Amino acid sequence: MHRPAYAAHLKATTLSGSNKGTSYLRALDLLQQMLAAEPLGFEDCRDLWNIESIERLHALRKRVREEQQAGDASAWNLDGLPKSYLQNGYCSAALTSYLNFLVESRNAAALLEAFDSHEGSEDEIVAKLDQPLQFPENLLEDLTTAEGREVVREVKTRVNQRVFRDIILRIYDQRCCLTGLDVSEVNRASHIIPWAENESLRLDPRNGLCLSATYDAAFDRYLITLDDDFRVILSKDLKDHYSSASFQEYFLKKEGQKIELPNAYLPLQAYLEKHRANGHF
Repeated sequence: MHRPAYAAHLKATTLSGSNKGTSYLRALDLLQQMLAAEPLGFEDCRDLWNIESIERLHALRKRVREEQQAGDASAWNLDGLPKSYLQNGYCSAALTSYLNFLVESRNAAALLEAFDSHEGSEDEIVAKLDQPLQFPENLLEDLTTAEGREVVREVKTRVNQRVFRDIILRIYDQRCCLTGLDVSEVNRASHIIPWAENESLRLDPRNGLCLSATYDAAFDRYLITLDDDFRVILSKDLKDHYSSASFQEYFLKKEGQKIELPNAYLPLQAYLEKHRANGHF
């Protein structure tokens, strides 16, 4: 059943305070009730959250739009169910979002399978991750070329971020390499060379560290880095401006500490050298 995963996806990608995620889940739950009462040729879609065929869901989306345009004459204007979710386009928009989620999930799964199954050098395995996004063209047919490109770009970005996080947390055994904290909800997959700076390194596990949120933020802002022996260096800016007990506890005590290294895909020295060059160390 895809509902829990889709709900988690909406929570992660919806702005705080927005009701869009809740509305989309409600819209799809209502659509499932509509299909149960009046399937309109989509008997196989009554269990909406377990449909695996993107093509079939795409066909359902077309029918949803037809019923939306029918207004009060729609066969899905059923007693006991609110009309607004269908007539105001929430069901159609939610189904579009859900389809994009399924495409994202399948692409992410394919990349992780490539990472897990490929044998060879680290360079060869990293190269294997450079795969084009598989995005069904029919999902873009109602969009302009520019809109379609933006949708594909956004999905590809989420796929890459998701895969990079999964790989980094996996090779670091779900543990912050500096503190040993193994609470995945607060650990981050930190890029050594930033995401926006070099597209070719976005999925390279050797360009990543598993850091808990505080140290991820400090590393991202070049307040801490690593030397050639993978030991923590503090920025001069950090040491010059902070003297509190909390600074000493969370940072000064970490100076010179060697991180816990993974068994494979060690951070590349060339990446760390560039990271050091961007700060005041």
